[in-house]
Amino acid sequence: MKTHFTTSALFIFFLLLAASCQSTKPTFSKRGETYKTAREIAAEKRQARKGGNAGRTIASSKDRTSRTRTRSRNLDQDVATVIEAARSYTGTPYKWGGTTRVGMDCSGLLCTSFQSIDVSLPRTSDEQSRYGKKVRPKDIKEGDLVFFGANRFSRDITHVGMVTQVISKDEVRFIHASSSVGVIETNLYADHFQKIFIKAVRPPVF
Repeated sequence: MKTHFTTSALFIFFLLLAASCQSTKPTFSKRGETYKTAREIAAEKRQARKGGNAGRTIASSKDRTSRTRTRSRNLDQDVATVIEAARSYTGTPYKWGGTTRVGMDCSGLLCTSFQSIDVSLPRTSDEQSRYGKKVRPKDIKEGDLVFFGANRFSRDITHVGMVTQVISKDEVRFIHASSSVGVIETNLYADHFQKIFIKAVRPPVF
C-alpha cells in the first residue's frame, strides 16, 4: 500500500509539472501590459530607432540652415573659420598640385581652406590674385590674400598665402605652403618676402 501511494503521488506530481510547463509563457512585457513576443518588441524598438534617426536628421538640417544664416551675417566668423581650416594643415609637406594632408601646394591650401565656408576659389595663384579687390599694404587684415613673384625682378605671380594675424605694422603673419618646408606661418615683413611681394587682395566674400 505504501509503495502504491508513493508511485501514485509521483505520477500526480509529474502530471502537474507537465501542465505547469505547458501553460507557462515566456514573457518580455511588463506587468499590466499586453503580452508581446520578443520578436514584436524588437520590431518596435527598430521602428523607434528609425523615428529617432529621422528626428536627428531634421535637427541636423535645421542646424546647418542656422549656421548658413549666421555665416551670411557674420563675416568675421567666416575669416576665423578659414584661418582655422588653413592652420589645421600646418606641417603638411609641399606637393605641387596637392590639396590634401598628403601634400599641398600654395593655391591648393587656400582652395581647401575656403571650402570650409563653401567658397570655391580659382585653382591657381595667378587666378586667385584677380579674385577680389586690391588692398594697400597698410590696410591688410586677417583673411586677405598676399601674392609673390619668383624673385625681386619678377611681376609674374607664382606664390600665394593668406594673412592670419596682424600684430603690428612690422609683423603680419600669413600662412602658405612653402616649397621647402611645407605649410607654415611666416612674417610678411621678413626681408625675403618683402623683396618678392607683389600685392594683397581681399576676397569678395570678406
